Amino acid sequence: MPRTAFEHSGFFRFRLEPLSRTHEVASGLAARVHDPAWALARQWQFGEFAGQDAGSPVLAQIDGHSTLISAWRPADQGDLSAPAGPRPWVPYDPTTGPLDALVESEDGVGPDEYLRVEGGAHFIRLLDQAGLTAKLPQVLAVYAFKSMPAKPTNLVTLLASKFPDAVELAKDLDGNGLRVPGLAAVGEQWIGWWHGVAPATAPSGPGTNALDTFDPHRFEHSADFSFGDRVFHAEEYLGDGLDWFSVDLDPTASPAAALAPVTPFHHEMVPSTVRFGGIPADRFWEMEDAQLDFGSTDVSALDTGRLLMIAFAEVFGNDWFLVPLEVPTGSLTALEPIVVTDSFGATHTVERAGRDNPHWNLFTVTGANDGLLLLPSGQGTVGERLESVTLTRDELANLAWAVETSFTDAQGELVDRRARWLPIAAQEPPPNPLGLYQVQTIVPNYWLPLVPHAMTAVSIRFALVPLLQPGGRPSEPLGRLLHTDHWVHEEEVPREGALVTRRPVLARWFDGSWHVWVRREKNPGGGESSSGLHFDVVRPSETWL
Repeated sequence: MPRTAFEHSGFFRFRLEPLSRTHEVASGLAARVHDPAWALARQWQFGEFAGQDAGSPVLAQIDGHSTLISAWRPADQGDLSAPAGPRPWVPYDPTTGPLDALVESEDGVGPDEYLRVEGGAHFIRLLDQAGLTAKLPQVLAVYAFKSMPAKPTNLVTLLASKFPDAVELAKDLDGNGLRVPGLAAVGEQWIGWWHGVAPATAPSGPGTNALDTFDPHRFEHSADFSFGDRVFHAEEYLGDGLDWFSVDLDPTASPAAALAPVTPFHHEMVPSTVRFGGIPADRFWEMEDAQLDFGSTDVSALDTGRLLMIAFAEVFGNDWFLVPLEVPTGSLTALEPIVVTDSFGATHTVERAGRDNPHWNLFTVTGANDGLLLLPSGQGTVGERLESVTLTRDELANLAWAVETSFTDAQGELVDRRARWLPIAAQEPPPNPLGLYQVQTIVPNYWLPLVPHAMTAVSIRFALVPLLQPGGRPSEPLGRLLHTDHWVHEEEVPREGALVTRRPVLARWFDGSWHVWVRREKNPGGGESSSGLHFDVVRPSETWL
């Protein structure tokens, strides 16, 4: 029977769950029905008769077309040494591999000595499996490492004299073949393995058609992608995985000459109800999932997003249906109005959300009024950092700094620049009873100053200049992200700073192939820093009177 409870507002509240008159709970949980009229009354109490007599969707007809990506190119980065005008389009087939490997990878950077030794060791392993170990002296004589130190200093230099150079092997196998006869089968097997583990290399430098999209003055990528008669432009891509929100439509750019064909499609499928944890039960006797409790969510009147989510889950959660649609990888897919047939045989046309409101769109590229852009992205597994550079401001010194905290040397070893600097750091003068005068305080040599240079009356840029240290060599970059004549746009060193890293990436494509590249990525920093740089400093050993 219903139990009443008095509210402070003066009204009575009726509890509609079944209650037991005794101390046992089995009868209440059973919710046995002895009268059909009582069940109808319970339905009326629960508001089930207030629903609409609407049918359920049983068939959805989806028509549309997909346009595949046909080409890509590095965008113009404002470099005066680059050729004038847009760069030529480079054909691209999504079946060859992820587009991230082309956009993010370093240009013209070959494998380090560690990987070259590892590749030579694998070649010897294949020789042993093929029973051709007798050919090893000839291979070492032709493909030996060059310019290695006479005395071994680490594992790479120790093993370099016992293994062939993988880079020299790859050059011959990609060209006319090995210069050692009788190794064609082994070479074919090895070169397939090498292309799967070694990062791709390409010519770079002024005057060449380099495919590097990285702007060293902004530490960001910029590229163009051609989809049919449309061109999408990535202006400030940070190198963290391509997606539809990484690009905008460029209406002024000309697409590639070889336009990709437009593929129309027609699909008929049965919609399925949307199910998720915490969805309200459809029937009175159905047990609800207690893992999610939307009623205990801590929200305020201004938490519009949370309130909409709770309303969707508790009020309209069981009124939504799902119609999955598979689209090709690397395509721009546009849908026609969807025709839905319900259980009563009536048809309903579902228009695109926001069709009549150009200011409201969801999952639509900026500048395009329709279409779902699915870029051929394969983020893969990201490894440990190969190099780290922190861009930060120092208000006390009126400078910006590029702090090269770590880098990878030629042998593939990660070097901590602070650990390398501490043993060679210049010592401060001993204390003096009369006081201590310093022309300049000591700053670690991996702190590289970015000095502001005025370009116009209203704009400046930061230039990397050497910092002469007392009793030591000037600071200089040792990694690949910075170089001695580097400069950076002022807006790329904000108050919160920035962190630029190099990381190896291993991704597997949908055809099972493996792809390896080195990603250059930019992330927010940790705020301002202080280098402790001062000039003309007098430090007494005790308080002066």
